[in-house]
Amino acid sequence: MKRFILSLLVLSLPVGVAGAATLNGDFEGNPIVQVTSAGQSLKVDELPAMIYKDHTVIPLSMLRQLGVLVTWNPTTYSVNVTMPQLASANPINPAKQELENLINVYQWLKDTDTALLTFSQQLQQYANLTNSNEFVNQLNMDFEELMKQYNESIQMALKLLETVSHSDDLKSIIKSESDAYNNVQQTKSLLVFKLTGNSVPEFEKQFGISLLNATRSAQKNLNNTNAIIHELQRKNNELLQVKSSNTST
Repeated sequence: MKRFILSLLVLSLPVGVAGAATLNGDFEGNPIVQVTSAGQSLKVDELPAMIYKDHTVIPLSMLRQLGVLVTWNPTTYSVNVTMPQLASANPINPAKQELENLINVYQWLKDTDTALLTFSQQLQQYANLTNSNEFVNQLNMDFEELMKQYNESIQMALKLLETVSHSDDLKSIIKSESDAYNNVQQTKSLLVFKLTGNSVPEFEKQFGISLLNATRSAQKNLNNTNAIIHELQRKNNELLQVKSSNTST
């Protein structure tokens, strides 16, 4: 999962930078900035807010604590940011707001589905390598990245689940993505067992079946998530057309 940084404020800092670094510490030589909301300090995830080249930059992961929804599109290398807290300043149809929030979260889940499918396909490539036991550490690190992405997407989905009016589809996708993740995790564990020299004919068959199930479940969940996104986008377009018609009259 990508780590995003959002530039929020341009600062001119001829003095005081060293003091700031002393006060809050520094990150790779950049003074750390404390971020608060309503008097409460926001928690730091992996990357703190900081002063970088005379700019104050804040990780989007920190802003998620304020209800900001962030979707990463790996195809276009773009980030979509939705800030529900601004709804009062720019009132919109509540149904449209819910649709947009759902689309953002489903897009996040879709990215995770794609990552699960890609990883399940990579497992076969690892299994075919010569001296494949040398790649066990790399396999474990790849899975840790996948696990982080999965946990982030599920947490965002569960958070939205508490607010949406119709949650059956979202519950179903969360459950099926959890099943797909567990299938991939089980297959990865079997492969590590094989790569460390514990392979037997019966095991080869078990690994093949597990790999097939992992790949099929990840592909099925990706297809289902895509179908839901398309339906939500259709409904969103219909709301836009109704709004445009009402404005013109």
